Amino acid sequence: MLIGRQYLEVEITGGEYKGKIFQIQNSMSRFFNFHAEEGMDMLFSVRKESNGTIRAEMYGYNREGFVYGLIALFFAVLIIIGRKKGLYSILSLVFTVVIIVFFMVPRITEGRSPIIASIITAALTTAVTISMVSGVNAKSLAAVIGIVLGVATAGGVSMIAGRIAHISGLHTQHASEMIYLSQEIGIRVPELLFAGIIIASLGAVMDVGMSIASSVFEVYSVDRRLSLAELYRSGMNVGRDIIGTMSNTLILAFAGSSLNTLIIIVLYKLPYIRFINLDLLGVELIQGISGSIGLVLTVPITALCAAFLVTKKGVKG
Repeated sequence: MLIGRQYLEVEITGGEYKGKIFQIQNSMSRFFNFHAEEGMDMLFSVRKESNGTIRAEMYGYNREGFVYGLIALFFAVLIIIGRKKGLYSILSLVFTVVIIVFFMVPRITEGRSPIIASIITAALTTAVTISMVSGVNAKSLAAVIGIVLGVATAGGVSMIAGRIAHISGLHTQHASEMIYLSQEIGIRVPELLFAGIIIASLGAVMDVGMSIASSVFEVYSVDRRLSLAELYRSGMNVGRDIIGTMSNTLILAFAGSSLNTLIIIVLYKLPYIRFINLDLLGVELIQGISGSIGLVLTVPITALCAAFLVTKKGVKG
């Protein structure tokens, strides 16, 4: 990390002041550190002062090309390895992004319930993703039912836990900014924590639900004499193995996102009584444990639904 000052001559290549050249001073500190090199594409904020002077300031690195390049690499790997299923995965991923950006977020900013919006988003995303990957059939239906009920359970457990522990979305990062920005809109900030848990746990729950449904239908295709109870036990046996490795997934994901904060807490050497009662710790526990409970309960729900549908007369996977 370089700390100090740079004296730069920059040319603006876009916007209202395109083609203008400025001489600026770029100050680099530990918190604002953008080191410019000759020919580098950087971002600048250009504005006109009250006295008519036009001023340019360093804003950051231009990462647009990198972002799209990384996404293209991800899509290429999916198509090369997954082929047709990989293409369907890309389409389902695009649908997920669209439904979150153009459906869930607008509903929340309109002042509607974030929890209801997130459950509807989860249901739509699950239905489209599973249908694209596995087709429209009984196996997909069993997976969708288990997944939706699993994430709904995660949201319900988090809400109950939040009420008992007196924790809500007001304890999350940027809550104060959200409250300020939503004064005229009426965003339900306290519900955002629980809506976020539903969306954050959806990926892992979807993985588990699809795995259980596929295993039950595969077992039945090998031996069609198996009863509903036997198929359910087979699904649960597979599910217990999955639970053994997946139970840590969401807890580690939420803990990893707050690693810097956890390290700072340790360095401050807080007394146990203060540490165990921190809002941050409560939020992370609710996020990780409620999501994991929803994931675990997805196993028996999906196994039962799959066993019922696969043994129902006239229903094929």
